[in-house]
Amino acid sequence: MHTRSTGPVTLSQDTRHRYGQAFDTDQADLYHGVRPGYQTEIVEFLTDEAPGLAIDLGAGTGKFSATLLASGWDVVAVDPAANMLAVLADQHPETTTIVSAVEALDTAPWSQRADLVVAAQAWHWIDTPQGSQKVIELLSTTGVFCVVHHQIDTSIPWVLRLCKIMHSGDIHPIEHPPHVSSAFTRPVGQWWHWEQELGVEQVHQLMMTRAYYLRTTEKQRQRMHDNLRWYLLEYLGYAQSSTIRIPYVTAAWRMQRAS
Repeated sequence: MHTRSTGPVTLSQDTRHRYGQAFDTDQADLYHGVRPGYQTEIVEFLTDEAPGLAIDLGAGTGKFSATLLASGWDVVAVDPAANMLAVLADQHPETTTIVSAVEALDTAPWSQRADLVVAAQAWHWIDTPQGSQKVIELLSTTGVFCVVHHQIDTSIPWVLRLCKIMHSGDIHPIEHPPHVSSAFTRPVGQWWHWEQELGVEQVHQLMMTRAYYLRTTEKQRQRMHDNLRWYLLEYLGYAQSSTIRIPYVTAAWRMQRAS
């Protein structure tokens, strides 16, 4: 029987940065093409204030930034990977992009001005004490800090096995709040169940955007593709032309300054 982890994996700051920099490759367009976006309902849950200034930490190619922009927010997008942000800048030139690790971000230009600070699919890459301090420096007195992440729904046995083959890391309890410093109020969470439709080749491409895949050897990558091909086509019985519905859970947590 598989036992789920009861807490987050502990990574050193160097390891976080090394994993994060794995995305600073020619994979940026591929990542943007197959990674899922975010529903507007999430923004509605995070804050009921009128749109203002939002800072997207670890913005990547702008999956969450796009949802914020569509909801009327002015967005500053921060990420250490320049060519991930280049995809965002190409899609949404009205966005301000800052190439920086969150821990090294100069917060002075937006000090206590942000109405919303978001880390979407990114907080696990950021050092908790340093990241929390940067958020406090950015937030206005009434601002909201939010941690959002997609996770493939591994409560379903066939999906759990898929995640293991892809080394996706989606095996942590979705109901566990993010680790933040004591400078914030207790996180309030909500989650959404939904499905992403992908072709067989797109599932392979999704695997190719995972940090493990980007950092491993070519021999191991080929083994992963062979295992995934067998699992989808032979074990699960999909045809090469099939559409596969991948179940997801999206969790969103909101909090404010504790005082």
